[in-house]
Amino acid sequence: MRRTLQLLMAGVGSLCLAVPVLAQSQSGVRPPAMAFENGRWFDGERFTPDEFYVVDGRMTRNRPEQVDATFDLQGKYVLPGLIDAHNHNFQNGPFAAFSNQRTLQAGVYHSVQMCSRPDQTMAFAGFLQNPGNVEVLFTDACFSGSDGHPLGIALASSAQMGEDISVEEVHQSYDPVDTVEDLDALWPAVLERSPRLIKVILINSERRAAELQDRSTFGYRGLDPVVAREIVRRAHLAGVRVAAHVDSAADFALAVEIGADIIAHLPGYRIAENMTADDYRISDAAISAAADRKTIVITTAGAARHAMQRRPERAGALRAMQIQNLTRLVAAGVPIAMGSDDVMGSVVDEIVYVDALGIMPREQLLRLSTAGTARAMFPDRTMGEFVEGAEATFNVYAADPLQDLSALRHVFLGVQSGTVLASKRGQ
Repeated sequence: MRRTLQLLMAGVGSLCLAVPVLAQSQSGVRPPAMAFENGRWFDGERFTPDEFYVVDGRMTRNRPEQVDATFDLQGKYVLPGLIDAHNHNFQNGPFAAFSNQRTLQAGVYHSVQMCSRPDQTMAFAGFLQNPGNVEVLFTDACFSGSDGHPLGIALASSAQMGEDISVEEVHQSYDPVDTVEDLDALWPAVLERSPRLIKVILINSERRAAELQDRSTFGYRGLDPVVAREIVRRAHLAGVRVAAHVDSAADFALAVEIGADIIAHLPGYRIAENMTADDYRISDAAISAAADRKTIVITTAGAARHAMQRRPERAGALRAMQIQNLTRLVAAGVPIAMGSDDVMGSVVDEIVYVDALGIMPREQLLRLSTAGTARAMFPDRTMGEFVEGAEATFNVYAADPLQDLSALRHVFLGVQSGTVLASKRGQ
């Protein structure tokens, strides 16, 4: 049976509901072929009138023999689906369930979870890979010291909630190693996980000797640089990419020097006690090396809002340092990916924050947020731009994001891998 559904945008509006458009073929049910007409599509510079078809979950300008559903976009604005390159909001089952719909409503369909292990996520990870849920890339190992981050945050959060959690219990959520011998013992088990992405944590590596003597830094330290270097070496031998958590400018330089593929933070999202803004200014040499090696830097600049609230007198210095660092990275051609590191927000908040720094034209920011982040985090896939054969994941907005970025907070219609989603937030 052949049928075509003419769907006007004015009639769409259920909350993140997968629209069950089905089609019949000689072999049975097949994915619907859909037409999206009268839209303005982002071409990397501007929104231009165009039309696309979605066939088998892929974008094409070639009209298929049969179109099962036609969407009249009525002049609305279409942007590739958003990706959060750094978050932690899908790392346990209850919070993943809480985060899923909120993230979809923000027009974010892919998320990279930056400190997880398969034994902690396998119970629910498969559910997230289905259409109508956020697709998540998890780190398959997250290395820090036995006295390192995220231990301090976990202990403090548990105490704040009146819960009693041990150091050993927290160690189950990441991979604690203090020596190369520790790594020798753990590495075979890590390889058995068939890792896709590994994370190493560096925090004020230039002050490591002093911080080991400072009880106040317990739980907030990072890896011994010797161990971090060995992790990167072994990961690359196994064909696995490595992301590095960094705080200071020295951490950034070390991460580039040991060969980390991704730097998970822009230095300058906080100024630690006994440190100044200058400790977070990335050196010209480190930026040049990152550009040469195509080291990806994830922004997470908006995380500075928390530090600014705690120490408002440092807000000006923090903001100025972020502007300096990001301006110089972009000018040098270092690949930039957009990530929020905000479990209660989304990468939309990060995009708005970076826009307010005023370091690049808005069309460049939207390119980095879509095609740039897609290439950085999912290099083996064609997504984040409207080209022949790309994954059909995009958002429709009533207003032009180039004129007003607040438009990104009101998704009128979403399409995720060829599955139609709708949001009341656009009405």
